[in-house]
Amino acid sequence: MLQGPDLVLGVPRVPLVQMESKPIWVENSVAQQLGLTDHQIIQATVSLNAGSVRLWLKNFSFEIPNTWSLKSGDMPFVRATQNAQGWNVQLTGKSSVTALDPSSVNPSGLVTSQKLNAQLGLMGLPGSGPIEQNLGSKLGMLLQQQVDFSQSAMLMRPDQLALLGNNPALGPWLSMFKKMSLNMSHVTGQSLKKMVLSQAVSAEHLLANAEEVEDSPRGLLHRLLGSLDASSSEDNALDKSQIKRAMDEMESAQAQCAQDWTRGALSLKVVIPFIDADPVDLHFRKPARQSGESDTPLSVDIHSKSRLLGEVWLNTTITQGQQVDLVMWAARTEVADLAKLNAKELGFELQDSGLKLSSFQIFNVPKPQELLLETLPKLGSVVDAKA
Repeated sequence: MLQGPDLVLGVPRVPLVQMESKPIWVENSVAQQLGLTDHQIIQATVSLNAGSVRLWLKNFSFEIPNTWSLKSGDMPFVRATQNAQGWNVQLTGKSSVTALDPSSVNPSGLVTSQKLNAQLGLMGLPGSGPIEQNLGSKLGMLLQQQVDFSQSAMLMRPDQLALLGNNPALGPWLSMFKKMSLNMSHVTGQSLKKMVLSQAVSAEHLLANAEEVEDSPRGLLHRLLGSLDASSSEDNALDKSQIKRAMDEMESAQAQCAQDWTRGALSLKVVIPFIDADPVDLHFRKPARQSGESDTPLSVDIHSKSRLLGEVWLNTTITQGQQVDLVMWAARTEVADLAKLNAKELGFELQDSGLKLSSFQIFNVPKPQELLLETLPKLGSVVDAKA
C-alpha cells in the first residue's frame, strides 16, 4: 500500500516477497501528485514505521522489499520511470549525506572529495564547498541523472520556440537565442567549437575570473526562466517545468563530465541548437590512459531526432590523430541509402582535411540498445557515504 497524509491508495497486487530487485509500481494519480518525470532521479528517506521499513518520497511512503537491504535513516537515490503499464520507482544507489567515511573511498574507482570539488568549482557547479555538505540532494541527483537531452531538444526545436515567440515579453530573449544558435545550412568548425566550449565551462566560472561570457544554451534557459517568473500569465506553468528539467539535463552533463575528468577520462555531452533544424546532441569520449598506453582514441557520438530525417546516430572514432572510423544507424531506409551514396565523397572531404576514412558502416536500424546503455550514468560512481 502507498500511504499519503490523508489518503490510502492501492498499488498492483504483487507480493513484496516476489518483487526482489524489481521496481515498486506507482499509480498515475500519485505520480502526478509527486510531480514525477520520466528518468528523474529523486533522493528518498528510509524510516521504520509500524515494524516495516518504508521509503518516503515527499508525503508518500512505500514499503520496501527486504532485498533492497536498506535501513532506517538511509537516504537512497531512486529513479522514476514511466512505461506503458504506468509509473515505477527503483533503487539506483544507497548514498547518504549524513556522514562521509574517507576510508570507504576506493582509490581505483571512486572520486576523492578534493578532486571532484576542484573540478566542479572550475565548472561553477554545486559542490565547491565540502563534499560532505554537497554530496546528496542536488549534486548526487546530477551525478546519477540520465542525460539524453530529451527535454532540452524538445524545448529548442524551432516550432516550440515559435510558440514561445507568441508571448511578446519573450521577443528579446528569442532574438538572443536565435543569434546564439547555429545554422545547419552552413555550419563552420569555428562556430561548432564555440558552441561546445560554451557548455564545457560554466558562465559562473568565467565571471568569477573576469573573463568574457558568451551566450550558452544553459545561460539562456536561466534568462528564459527569469522572464517567465516575471510574467503574470498562468499559461507558463508547463513551460517553466520543462525549462527546469532541461537545465537539470545540462547541469547533470557538466557534473558527470567533471567526475569523469578527475579519473583522467573525457566524457562531455552537449546539445547543439539550430535556427533552421531540430537540435543535435554530441557526446565526446576519451577513456583514461592506462599504464603503458601511448594514447587512447577519441570518439564522438552524434544523435539527432530530426523530424525531417528521422532518428539518426553516428559514432566517429579517431585513432592516431588521423584514422577515422564511422558507424551510422538510421531509422529510415531513404536516409541510410543517401548516406551510402555519399560515403565516397565524405572520404574525399576528410582526406582534404588531413584525415583518412578507414571504415564507414551504415545500418538501416535504430542503434542497438546495449550500445545506448553505455552512455547512461554508471551506478556506484558516487562516493558511498553511510550513516
